[in-house]
Amino acid sequence: MKKIYLKILIIFLTIAVLFNSLPIAYAASSEKNEITKKLQETKDDLKEVNDQKKESQNKVNELSNKIDSYETQINSLKSEIDTKTKEVEEMQKKLDTLEAEREKNQNLLDERLVTLYESGEVSYMDVLLSSADITQFISNYYMIETLTAADKELIQKLEDEKNEIAETQSKLNASLEEIENKKAELESVQSELNKSKDAEQSKVDELTEQSHDLESDVAAYEKKMKELDAKEKAQEAALKNKIEQAEANYSTSGTSSKGFIRPVNSGRITATMYYSSGSYHGAVDFGVSVGTPVYAAADGVVVTATWGGSDSYGYYIKIKHYNGLYTLYAHASSLAVSVGQVVKQGQLIMYSGNTGNSTGPHLHFEVRTSPGGYSNRVNPLNYLP
Repeated sequence: MKKIYLKILIIFLTIAVLFNSLPIAYAASSEKNEITKKLQETKDDLKEVNDQKKESQNKVNELSNKIDSYETQINSLKSEIDTKTKEVEEMQKKLDTLEAEREKNQNLLDERLVTLYESGEVSYMDVLLSSADITQFISNYYMIETLTAADKELIQKLEDEKNEIAETQSKLNASLEEIENKKAELESVQSELNKSKDAEQSKVDELTEQSHDLESDVAAYEKKMKELDAKEKAQEAALKNKIEQAEANYSTSGTSSKGFIRPVNSGRITATMYYSSGSYHGAVDFGVSVGTPVYAAADGVVVTATWGGSDSYGYYIKIKHYNGLYTLYAHASSLAVSVGQVVKQGQLIMYSGNTGNSTGPHLHFEVRTSPGGYSNRVNPLNYLP
């Protein structure tokens, strides 16, 4: 008798240990889910920042290419301006030279006229009239004609050359002004491009800093995930060992494998393994109203407590028992336990309802030989009182 009590004590102690250990394990799992969520969000943010950075960097590169293109044009115009400036300076030198020569010849002509005037010969006509004979007259005439023509031709030539050079210089100055204006326009555009490039580069620098921060966050989250994975594996191994020990102790306690209790205290069975139509059901249904308390059929660990979908179980719970069997409770209106929780036979686990694929309020109750699908279901009536 003492041995039986000792074994029962061991069972209770084991269950107590499980009860204290499982929440820790699932707390770690919850933390892992939270870290996984944050890691993915951070990776998404990092991708978005890197995409923006790439876009801004492309703009910087594009602006740099335009700036370089304008720089090339500006340098070409500078070279052209230097050439034109030299040509203008050369034209000015020629103008100065021609002006000096024209002034020199004008002075010679003026001196010759002054000499004639001072000698009393105030005109070419006086020279002709003073001729001694026809021969001297003709000689003087040709002399005067030659001098006059030479003077006029020289002065006119100098004036024409001066006008031509002045016209050329004027054109060069106009061309030079046009080039300088074009250069000023290009420099203005280049200045605006540089401002745009600087602004875009600042954005790239800011995004680069954000990217580095996010990369650090990703690395930190990944490190934390590895730590949690290692911790979770250790907890899973410890949990598995404790469950095995609990199952071994439970199997030697003298409890029958058919020691399940009825999961509800009221309500009649409305369906069994097969419906009245002959179609397979794989469970028993208890006709109870919404909100009826549902209890664990035997001691065990909750392995599922979730929403199965509107076309399936609705809210349901699955419990692993120490005899290797599983029980499933479906169509609940609300759940009273969570995954990983150790439950005692007769403990409240949920409230019945009409959720999921249900034709009316009831409790759908299954017994399975493994946690798998429908093929592992066995007749619950073989395990109920």
